[in-house]
Amino acid sequence: MTGHTDVDAALARFATLDEQELSEPWWFRDKPSDVRSALYRTLEDAQEAVVRLAALVHPESRRILALAQRAFGDLRGLLVGLPIDLLDQSPRQGEWSIRETLRHIMVIEGRYAVQTRYATERADSDPMRVADDQMPTPAQIDVSGDIEAILARMRERRGETDRRLGNLSPTAMIRPTQWMQYDVDVRFRLHRFAAHVIEHTIQCEKTLNALGWRMTEGRRIVRRLTAILGEVEGHGGHAEAREIEQRLAHRAASVAAA
Repeated sequence: MTGHTDVDAALARFATLDEQELSEPWWFRDKPSDVRSALYRTLEDAQEAVVRLAALVHPESRRILALAQRAFGDLRGLLVGLPIDLLDQSPRQGEWSIRETLRHIMVIEGRYAVQTRYATERADSDPMRVADDQMPTPAQIDVSGDIEAILARMRERRGETDRRLGNLSPTAMIRPTQWMQYDVDVRFRLHRFAAHVIEHTIQCEKTLNALGWRMTEGRRIVRRLTAILGEVEGHGGHAEAREIEQRLAHRAASVAAA
């Protein structure tokens, strides 16, 4: 079975390819095609899986968090294979590097998860929020190593959130809570997971652009693929996602051998 390391290597390899390399010959079902098609055929596999899985009956909380997993998939596609020297460069004095931005995403993922879970379990007489000194802190977040190591830890945190909050009852969805200075409900907080990841994915794009990094055509396709694979996972299709990723790794190997 293909592991995440092999899949990340395949994604990173495809992400380096631009228009000319993607136009090189590749065979699909014993007929001539091009390397670009190896990605698009995998994208279609993922689309087929997500359409089938999304049609199943899911709690609202799982459907909302599937959007967060899709957002994480897009972030993964943006950053997979990123050279380590780009992880620690700040675009401007006083602004976060990519590594620091990813630390922030993980801190907030943990804080959101704690506060949201607490809102579903607390008694009406309990305080509205968990105290700040009981929240995850940046110092507790490990962002050492290369981008693949960091993304693997982010995947684990996302999976933990989905397990804790993906099966909430309808009454839990309307439990009152607070976000910043606003009175909101659990449903609102669940939607914050995806929005926060998207917000800082855009920040990562802006950082890379300021550092002079250019996105290839291959990476643009990879991002669409990993986003849909994230949504497949978000709807509970972990086995389906791994099967599609294995197919991608085999296609990457066939491209390399061509």
